This record gives sequence, structure tokens and C-alpha cells, in this order.
Amino acid sequence: MKHRILLTNDDGVRAEGLRACYDELAKIADVTVVAPTEQRSGMSHSITLERPLRAHKLKDLPGYMVDYTPVDCVKLALKSLLPERPHLVVSGINRGSNAGHLVHYSGTVAAAKEAVLNGVPAVATSLCGWKGLNFSYAAKVTREVCQQVLETANLPERTILNLNIPDRPEGEIKGLRVCRQSLRMFPDDYEHRTDPRGEPYWWLTGVFSFDGQAPDDDLNAIKEGYVALTPLNVDWTNASALDALRRLKI
Repeated sequence: MKHRILLTNDDGVRAEGLRACYDELAKIADVTVVAPTEQRSGMSHSITLERPLRAHKLKDLPGYMVDYTPVDCVKLALKSLLPERPHLVVSGINRGSNAGHLVHYSGTVAAAKEAVLNGVPAVATSLCGWKGLNFSYAAKVTREVCQQVLETANLPERTILNLNIPDRPEGEIKGLRVCRQSLRMFPDDYEHRTDPRGEPYWWLTGVFSFDGQAPDDDLNAIKEGYVALTPLNVDWTNASALDALRRLKI
């Protein structure tokens, strides 16, 4: 039996990273694409409530483009569009890192999280660069990780695999490192500007770096030239706080 993979992203259905990922994953599985019509980065786990969703069949790939969010795409695919449940959902390949605290904003990671919430294993994959990107090596790494997940991995329930590939030539990659999510926040702020009509607006600014908070976190792994693989849990319960909170009385 050939495996079935649902492929999505948050950079939009025409993104180079999605196509590169499709070409590699198609070597190991039947791949169906369900991705946003346009760029939807930074939408996290948002879903559409006040407007109907529309899915249009793709002409050059098997699957659909959906307006609106990455999570909309996964929910609609699993509940309505796909004739059979996939064995794996892959989200990416994202342009830019989704390591550290960026997982909380990422539509790429949120799409994978939605799959896991519905009982389907998922991998979120990102290439950690912005300009002049070559997705071929990142796609190959993604395919290799997905193949092992499909064939050998016995993942705990409610686990998302977050894969971040350094933007380096293949010969400079030192290997794969399984690591924790960095808890370091990046220094960001809003720059106040004035438009040509004299109206104020604000633009999010900040300097991104791969300086981690702990030696074993994902940011440091990427900085040192390793592919970072981080298992994330969709259960946000802080177990260490349960006993303290149970002592509260009202």
C-alpha cells in the first residue's frame, strides 16, 4: 500500500518551497496539495468563521487551493476534500525559520498542529533563510525525515515534528540534531511612521538571530549548521503548576 500525504503551507500554493517539497514527497507517497490561494504567513491557528470557504482544483498539481488560512486548508481537506484519510500531513517548505518562539505565530506550524489535533501525524518544515533560496536540499531532507516517520517512527500522540533546515550549502550541513524549542524571545518593536496623507501607521521591526537560550535548543543547532528537529506537544497543560493551583480555594 502506498502512503498518502497531504501537503500544505502558509506561503501560498504558488510558493517555490511547496513545489520543491511536492516533487520530493511524490517519490515516496501519493501527495495531494491543499494550500492557501495567497501568502498567509503569521496567521498562526486562525480559522475563517464569517465567510464561506472556496476550494478550486489545481491545474498543475493534484489538489486544491483554498481561500483562506493554512488551518482552513487542513480542516477542509481532512473533513471534506480528501477521499481517504492521509497517513501524514506535511506543511512547508516555509521560506524563513520557524524555530524558537516563532512557532507561536507560524501558519506553517499551525497547519501541522491542526492535523495532529485530528489524529494525523504531521511535519512542519522550514528553510531558514529569506533571499536567493535553493529548496532542493531542504526538500530532500524533508522527504528523508517523512519517509522514516511513515515507515519506522513510533511517535507519541499529539506530537508535531518541527523541522528547520539551515540556509547553507549541503556540504556545510553537519547532520541532524534532535533538540528542544528555544525559549529566547527576539527583540522586536513597532516603528511609527506617517503615510503620504499625514496619517500615522506602525511597522513591525526587529533583528532576527539564531542565538539560542540553551546549548541544546533549536536556534543554536541551526546556528551551528545542524538540521534541527524539534518535537512539539499540542497539550499546553503546565503539569508542574497543577498541584500548586489545586491548593487554591474559592
